[in-house]
Parts: sequence; C-alpha cells; structure tokens
Amino acid sequence: MDDFDLDFDQLTEVLKKGAEKVERRKKKDWVKQMAPILSLSAWALVIAVWVIIEAAAPERERRFITSFFDVTFGTAPSIREKWDYTLVYVAYILFLVSIGICAIAFVFNRFRMRRETDKINKSIIVIGCITIVSFVFFIIRFGYVLF
Repeated sequence: MDDFDLDFDQLTEVLKKGAEKVERRKKKDWVKQMAPILSLSAWALVIAVWVIIEAAAPERERRFITSFFDVTFGTAPSIREKWDYTLVYVAYILFLVSIGICAIAFVFNRFRMRRETDKINKSIIVIGCITIVSFVFFIIRFGYVLF
C-alpha cells in the first residue's frame, strides 16, 4: 500500500475531523432568530394586502339570472360598482411596510453569514420577490389614484 492509499476507516476519520467545527455561540442568537420571524410577518402582510385588495374590488353579481339578463327583482341589494380607494391606500401602506420588513430581514440574515453552517433564509428571498412583483403590478394598476 502506498502512503497515499487510505482505507475506508482512515478516510472517514479524516473527514470527520475536518467536518467538526467548534460552536462558540453559547446563548441564543437574537439576530439569527429575527430573520424567520420577520419573514413570517412579511408573508402575513402580503396575504393581508391581497385580502384587502379583494375587499376593495367592485362587487360582482353572484346570481346567474340577474347578471345574465341584467334585471333586478324587487329589493335587490345595490352592488358597489367602483373600487374602494380607502382600502387601496391601506394596501399601499401595507405593501411599503412589507417591503421594509423584507429588507430588514435580509439584512439580519446577512449578519449571520460568517460561518459555513449559516445559510440564507430562502423564504426571505421568495417573499421579497413576490412582494416587489406584486407592488409593481399594484402601482401600474393604482398609480393614478395614489399619486
């Protein structure tokens, strides 16, 4: 056997020694815990924005006969035909807060990238992209109302 030939046990022993890292963090790291908490709150805000936009949308007729033939029977409730711009403005504010939370969560996550075991929270990246794309479509649709 050459000097460079190692059997399986020796090879696993060498790999274990290289893989073992000493964890010097003694207490819970609040910065590391903030990234998933902020990511979860950003998800909740984006879902809330989508619900608010749905509530702000004009109401649709739900009955087939009245909507198809454009008739009303007696005391049919009036249907709101325009957007509720107060709710649209609330959605705009929540979008801005959500983008800010995503940015703060990304910064907190980047603080903890010093070790090999630290990873980027993928949820922050996903919700950040979803928030920005949704916000762009929101501004395209409601920019004339907000500005």
